[in-house]
Amino acid sequence: MPESTQDLVDIVEKSEIRFLRLGWVDNAGVYRVHAIRATRIAQMVSEGLGLATGAQAVPVHEDVVAEGLPIGPVGQVWLVPDAESFRVLPWEPEHGAVMGSFVSQDGSPWPYCPRGALQRQVDRLSDLGLGMQAAFEHEFMLLRENDGVLSHFETSHYASTHGLDAGGPLLDEMTRGLEEQGVAVESMLKEAGLSQFEIVTEHGSPLLAADQFVAVRETISAVAMRHQLIGTCLPLVFEEEAGNGWHLHFSLFQGSKNLTSEGPVLGELSASFLAGLLEHLPGLCALTAPSTNSYRRIRPGAWAGAYRVWGYDNKEAALRVPSSRRGGPTNVELKVADASANPYLALAAVIGAGLDGVERGLTLPDPVAEDAGSLTEEERVQRGIESLPALLSEALSSLRSDDVLLRVLGPELSLAYLKVKENEVSHFEGGGLEDEVRELVTAY
Repeated sequence: MPESTQDLVDIVEKSEIRFLRLGWVDNAGVYRVHAIRATRIAQMVSEGLGLATGAQAVPVHEDVVAEGLPIGPVGQVWLVPDAESFRVLPWEPEHGAVMGSFVSQDGSPWPYCPRGALQRQVDRLSDLGLGMQAAFEHEFMLLRENDGVLSHFETSHYASTHGLDAGGPLLDEMTRGLEEQGVAVESMLKEAGLSQFEIVTEHGSPLLAADQFVAVRETISAVAMRHQLIGTCLPLVFEEEAGNGWHLHFSLFQGSKNLTSEGPVLGELSASFLAGLLEHLPGLCALTAPSTNSYRRIRPGAWAGAYRVWGYDNKEAALRVPSSRRGGPTNVELKVADASANPYLALAAVIGAGLDGVERGLTLPDPVAEDAGSLTEEERVQRGIESLPALLSEALSSLRSDDVLLRVLGPELSLAYLKVKENEVSHFEGGGLEDEVRELVTAY
C-alpha cells in the first residue's frame, strides 16, 4: 500500500498497470472515475485532475447540472489522489483505482468536497482525544434480466445452505477480489430476501470504512456483470420483498480503549454520542438513506428501523446496541443506512450528530425493548415514539432545519446536496416502483 503520492507514482510506473482510475463519490451517491494513462501519473499527481465544478451538482437520473447553484459548467476544481486508497482491480488487472479529494486552485480544500467534510469531523474527534472504528454490512441482490424484466437468481431463504451454494462461486470471486484490494472480509451470508446476500467487512477508521464502501459496491457489480447478472445494492427492488440495507456499525475509542460499554450497558460518553444521533436522526436520514427508493425499504415490520428509537438487541430499532455474549456492547448499529448514500457524507453526519450529543451532555431516553410497530398509535404517543421520515422529501425537510448537520456539511456543500436531492425528488417521488428500479438498479 503506497503511503505517499511518490510511492503511488513509483508503484504505477513499475507495475503492469496501464490506467489509474481516479474517483470520487458525488452528491447523488454515484461513484465516478476518470481513467488516466499510466505514463501521465506523475503529472496528474503533481497537478491533480481538473474537473468542471458541476461534477458535484449532478442528480442520479441524468447528466444535467441541478439548477440554482454557483457551480456548473463554468469554473474548475482539481481532484487529488489519496495514495493510501490505492487498489488494483482484480477483474481488470491493468487498471488501478484511487480515491481523490477536491482542492481549489490554491490547493486548499474545496468546500464542496465530501471527503473533506468527513476529514473535518474526524479531526474534531481527534481534538477530543477520540477515534472511531466503523464498518458497513453490505446487502445486495443477484438478478437476471431478460427483455428488461428482472428475475431472481435463486429463491432460497435466510441462511439457506442451498442459497449459499448457488451463490458460492460468485461470492468467492467477490470476497477474493475484495481481499486482493486490501478489504478484509469477516463473513458472508445468504440473507432473508430471494437472491439476497450479505458481505461483512472488518472495522477501520471512518475514512477507510468509506473507501471500502466504494470498493465493495463496485466489486459486487463488476463480478456479477462478468457472470451475465446484475449485482444491485438498491434499497428495494421488489414490492413486499426484503430490502437491501447497508447498516453502519461503529465504536468510539480513546486510544486503544473501546468506550462503547461500561459493564453490561453503554458507556457514558457513548450514550451521549448515541443521544446526539437520536436527536438528529430525521435529518440524518437524508444523508444515510438518501434516495427516494430508500423509503420503500424503511417501513414497519421490515427490520429497517422505521421508528426513532434505540434499544439493546432490538432489530426493529433505528439504533441498535448489540450485546456480546461475555460482556457489554462493543458497537452501535445504525439501521437506516443503505448503499445509495455517499459514505463520506453519511459518516461525517453521524460523527457530527454524535459529537453534538457529547458536547451538550445529552442523555438517552429509556431503551425500547419491543417492536415499536407492534404498539398502538396511542401507546407510541404516550411513550414519545415517533416515526422516521416516510419519504425523501420529508427527510430533506428535516435536514434543512437541522443547523448542526448543515454546519457539518458547510454552507456550500449543504446547498449543493439539497439541490441535487430536490431534483431527484421531483423526478422520482410519487412514481411507481417499477420505473424507479429500471432507472436505479445499476446506479448503486
